[in-house]
Amino acid sequence: MIRRLRALRDALLSRPRLRIVFWALLIGVIVGAIEGGEPLDDIFKAARDYARGRPASGDIVVVAVDDKTGDRYGGFAFSRTIDARLVDTLFAAGARRVFFDRVYADATSPKGDAAFADALARHPGKVFLGAISPPDSSRKRIETLPRPMFRAVAPFRSLNGFNTPFFFSAKVTFGDRFAGKLVPSVASEIAQLPPGREGFFRPDWSIQIATVPTVSFVDVVDGKVPASALAGRDVIVGPTSPTLRDIYPILLQGQSPGVYFHVVAAETLREGIPVRWGWLPPFGCGLILSGLFLLTRRRSTQFLSIAVAVATFAAVPAWLAERLIDVDIFPALLLFSIITYRGFSLARVEATRRVNPVSDLPNLMALIESENAHAPSVVALKIRNQAEIVSSFPTDIERALIGEVERRLSATGGVEQLYHGEDGLYWTSRQPPDDEFLQHLRGLHKLLAQPIRLEDRSVDLLLSFGIDGSLDRPLKSRVASAMLCAEEAARGNEVWKVYDAQRSHAAAWQLSLMGGLDLALASGDIWVAYQPKVSLATRRIIGTEALVRWKHATVGPLTPDQFIPVAEAHGKIAPLTYFVLEQSLKDLAALRASGHELGVSVNLSPQMLQESDLVERVSSALARHDVPARELTLEITETGDLLSVPGNIERMQQLVATGVKLSIDDYGTGKATLEYLARLPSHEVKIDRTFITDLDRNQQNLILVRATLDMAHKLGRHVVAEGVENEAVMQVLRRLGCDIAQGYLLSKPIPYADLVALLDADSAQHLARVVIS
Repeated sequence: MIRRLRALRDALLSRPRLRIVFWALLIGVIVGAIEGGEPLDDIFKAARDYARGRPASGDIVVVAVDDKTGDRYGGFAFSRTIDARLVDTLFAAGARRVFFDRVYADATSPKGDAAFADALARHPGKVFLGAISPPDSSRKRIETLPRPMFRAVAPFRSLNGFNTPFFFSAKVTFGDRFAGKLVPSVASEIAQLPPGREGFFRPDWSIQIATVPTVSFVDVVDGKVPASALAGRDVIVGPTSPTLRDIYPILLQGQSPGVYFHVVAAETLREGIPVRWGWLPPFGCGLILSGLFLLTRRRSTQFLSIAVAVATFAAVPAWLAERLIDVDIFPALLLFSIITYRGFSLARVEATRRVNPVSDLPNLMALIESENAHAPSVVALKIRNQAEIVSSFPTDIERALIGEVERRLSATGGVEQLYHGEDGLYWTSRQPPDDEFLQHLRGLHKLLAQPIRLEDRSVDLLLSFGIDGSLDRPLKSRVASAMLCAEEAARGNEVWKVYDAQRSHAAAWQLSLMGGLDLALASGDIWVAYQPKVSLATRRIIGTEALVRWKHATVGPLTPDQFIPVAEAHGKIAPLTYFVLEQSLKDLAALRASGHELGVSVNLSPQMLQESDLVERVSSALARHDVPARELTLEITETGDLLSVPGNIERMQQLVATGVKLSIDDYGTGKATLEYLARLPSHEVKIDRTFITDLDRNQQNLILVRATLDMAHKLGRHVVAEGVENEAVMQVLRRLGCDIAQGYLLSKPIPYADLVALLDADSAQHLARVVIS
């Protein structure tokens, strides 16, 4: 179960569209299950009913106990002899049946009660009294029935009903149980519904209450109502005076006495049996429409799916309502609204990720994800003197420079879409790199080499083209090859160079690597693995080292030794380092949020100490991810003489002042000697694996490691032993007092998800153990 939940979590994290659907589904299901959208559904239904409003049939007449009646009889507690007279008068006028929206549960004068009972007995089976069973505070129903003397001569029917939240609508019962026996409602009896149905239903509120025929109680008793108004009709007698407080709201129909609710309910049942489908069928329809919206990337199709959804949610419920099928569409609307809103937001984010912020042109990510994988030619344009031009202006001129190049390329008609990468411009062509195409590039070169006007100056451009015409390789590889050729053309002062798939010399390979570095960083081919660092005193994982990995598009996985020295040699180590820093801090923040108090180590090339904004960028990254500076250790990887380069010590001191820790990596090899321990402001020393791997059987290495531990501890440094591959070496290090161990015995470098699993495992409890990966 835990594994499945982790798999679901990983899927949600890696697939934003799936994450949108998951949360929209969860919210929609919760709202539907608790009927949280009922008030809004009532508003939709009220508007729909108002639009299709129609008059009552006129077959049911309300005899209103109104203010006029109260005035005539000195109030509403008049003698039941008058009720008896009303019953006789109604049947004398030809009324079909008479229903009372009143329970008659209380006793009045013996004479009045007897007169009313006699009147009921004179019309057996034609007069129906009311009964109610409202719930008390404990939700137990309290039954209120007519007096036994009345029940003996006239049946009773349920008057139960209730308003929905916010009094937007109301529901009426089919029937209820009284004393364990199922009793139809007044509405069911009027409609002569077959017995046996329980539960509540929503009347068809398109029947306008104001059109129900109504006469005054006192007018009927006085014989002022013509017989034609009552003959052959069912009559329901009920209070309409506001004094009697039996008035309730119906949205868009105003305040109405409860007696009319029974009339509308009866009119509804005469047309058919209302069916309630609830929220699930519309929700399923909304899920399908949401899926169609997410599956398409075209804006026109997305807007079409929205139009279809709006039409569906507006027309289908109205069509169903005509057939007395009641559905709730708000959970479905909520689901579709969340998905469309988040879908558009995601599209904007994805569009931003595919745009170069300098020029607003599509970037390499957009090119790789385009439909140009089989274009006969991929062209890279290298502006050789771009850095010199940009740096010579006091203002940011790069946008204007790229804009002018784009304008000139577009004017030729041979470039349909230009893409802007970190190291140059790209486009694809339907023409293969034959002589005609190469001559066309020569013409483009002449056009672009014409002086460009930037602000108040005229500047010349130095340009080179690279072309890849190999259709048998992925577009990502072809883009890298095209830039490799552009770089080589620039080095040879040539106009263009076409990629030759057969060459394999080292310089070309290095240029290819560096030409594809930006693309690999953007596409995820370069990623970060983590190797746990374990306290030898407690055998607990106290941190990790972030190690960069590259799954190359053409040759597969590369070891760091294959590309890090190349990146340093070609001035590309900075973007690689900042990528690892950002990713590792992001992952560390996530680990800390989930309760894992760890630190992370990131390798720092000595070249980076020459970066003027190094301290600022490190501090900014820590603040951006809300990671305390003390949790970051920068391991200085030594490839030269740190102490001899001006400014290195000062930059390291500035880093330490921010709270970041420094570590001397690969101690014991190269330049990392005793002088480093004395002068570098470090917190940690990492003994190189060459001294650790055979420590249990190499006496010379044992002496060197013991001496290093002694000196480092006296200088206040922690010591890390890397390359621990067996338990015997681990035991030796513990006896020597080494602080921290790192190596394959404890764990190989593993992806972030595996690190999380290692830390979360119940059996691990942050304890070091062998991890096979």
